[in-house]
Amino acid sequence: MASESAGVMDRSGGEQGGGLSTALDPRQRIARDPFNELVVFVVSAVAASVVVPVALLIVGLFVGEIPFLLFVAISVVLELVLIFGLARPQMKPRERLGWALLWGFTAAVLAAAFWELVFSRVLS
Repeated sequence: MASESAGVMDRSGGEQGGGLSTALDPRQRIARDPFNELVVFVVSAVAASVVVPVALLIVGLFVGEIPFLLFVAISVVLELVLIFGLARPQMKPRERLGWALLWGFTAAVLAAAFWELVFSRVLS
């Protein structure tokens, strides 16, 4: 029992830490510590600025030009799925709403810029 009081035990018998392996383990929710908060921020920023727009550009190469509003809406939905599905941060309901609004808006702005500056010009 002494080891249980030293920290939270994970399924393998080791202590649950704030390392990158813990942050990327889909079986665990990300604990609230500075490292994991940074991981969630980086996942959010990279997804909104690079991963989602480029993925939609590749899809657009196969299906044709995606209308502006649909491109932005898909970007926002995919961003929120990546944050709350992949990163899985532990938050209170009010914090989840704030985070969703912040990154939903950010993803919309970045998607709009990407569509205007890259997507519409590559596929025209």
